[in-house]
Amino acid sequence: MQRNSALYTLIFTFGVCALCSVLVSGTYVGLGEIQRSNAAIARMGQILVLAGLAEGTEELDRNEIRERFAAIRPLAVDLSAGAVDPEVDVERFDQREATQDPEMSRLAPENDAGVRRLPEHALVYEIRDAAGSVRQVLVPIHGQGYGGQIFGFLALAPDLNTVQDIMFYEHQETPGLGGRITRDAWRSNWPGRRIYDDSGEVALRLVRKPPPADEAPFQVDAVSRASVTSEGVENMIRFWLGPDGFGPFFAQWRNELQSG
Repeated sequence: MQRNSALYTLIFTFGVCALCSVLVSGTYVGLGEIQRSNAAIARMGQILVLAGLAEGTEELDRNEIRERFAAIRPLAVDLSAGAVDPEVDVERFDQREATQDPEMSRLAPENDAGVRRLPEHALVYEIRDAAGSVRQVLVPIHGQGYGGQIFGFLALAPDLNTVQDIMFYEHQETPGLGGRITRDAWRSNWPGRRIYDDSGEVALRLVRKPPPADEAPFQVDAVSRASVTSEGVENMIRFWLGPDGFGPFFAQWRNELQSG
């Protein structure tokens, strides 16, 4: 084939385009993997802080984060069955990606939390002490706030009812108003509050200036001048700890923890 022929030029051009397409596609996939890995490391670091295994001001590298995270046991919960699914690879599972994948999620039932899709599986994190006993359980929560979706974790005591802490790591709330959900001053109102009443219903409410936790265990301070944000936080807790979320799993897991 002559190099200056039209056919040669066409084949050469096609080959170059195909090669560029492969290179671009490979780069995109590679960057996607890097971004997912970085996001996973960032979430692990946030969980370490909430679990008391790292200080918020510490600068840990990837290896240090992974080393400390070894003390935390992720569990993949089948939300429909209300049980742990040992077949799920918890190290690679990304709950937010699963929520957006129609094959790994379903339309959420009507709810006030603004949760549109419900993943088939969701992760909870079990933290044990040196003796091997569960000392804390971290639950992922998210829902609609004033400016968009809010993502965070709720830390519960081994009774799966008493709040130990709450942390939000992603939101679009108004700075100085709803954005105060990330401040320690507001978070300090949560320890000791309780989620479920004696009937097993989610009873926690956000109200203005509630009494101390020992006097009003089901009331926690709302965010001043941010009623929509406060309602969003209350609604997402009611959803994710209710019958459509982790509620059925917690009911059977609580019996296991109390008996074992």
